[in-house]
Amino acid sequence: MRKSFFPKILAFSVFFCFAGAASAAFTVNPPMIILRANMGESMAWVDIAHTGGGPIAVELTVFERLLDMDGETQTENLPVSRDFVVHPSQIILQPGERQRVQVMYRGRQRVTADKAWLLYSKEVPLTVAEEADGVSMGVTKLVSYYSILAFETGRTGRLSFVSSRPIGDGKIEVIVENKSNGRVVAENLVITIGGREKIRNFTGTKNSVMPGQQRRFTFEYGRPLTAREVTFGYN
Repeated sequence: MRKSFFPKILAFSVFFCFAGAASAAFTVNPPMIILRANMGESMAWVDIAHTGGGPIAVELTVFERLLDMDGETQTENLPVSRDFVVHPSQIILQPGERQRVQVMYRGRQRVTADKAWLLYSKEVPLTVAEEADGVSMGVTKLVSYYSILAFETGRTGRLSFVSSRPIGDGKIEVIVENKSNGRVVAENLVITIGGREKIRNFTGTKNSVMPGQQRRFTFEYGRPLTAREVTFGYN
């Protein structure tokens, strides 16, 4: 049960935040950093490029990546990860400049299961003076990105049934857990009931289910399901 989950995840894990009437801009490439644990990779380079506006200061931090039971990425009150070193973690770019940044894994434990973090690149708030109708005003400029930073082991992911219950309005929930060492792509996942009935339209399909995580799927069905009658796949 293994497919690439990255095109799906980009849609909501990389975003921009703008404030004020004017803004400098920068890009982060690659927007997704994949370290192949099965090939011994532990370091990657990220290019930060100034793409418009005045001088900017950029700060980079690696956060733990947290998902809720419905697969939504959390972006508030994230713990800083101690598993990575970013160097340099603070840079200043003049218009048109580019800086290469090193991201290195320093965790003490060998990576044996797929895992993902968030690399947060933010512009340090600056105040600039602008003239508008002869009046000087301050403009706060903020640009930020969340990028995926992930270890990939090449292991196959597998979902296990945990529980099921009615939730009202003719719907049920099914709780699953990834007890394997590989990620399970939720996009295009199919729930098969009794070996024949296919459920393709259900909630909880944002982001892959990573090892050790649980996920809630909800859909219309007349009764709760049991572990014996449910399987998960892509057929």
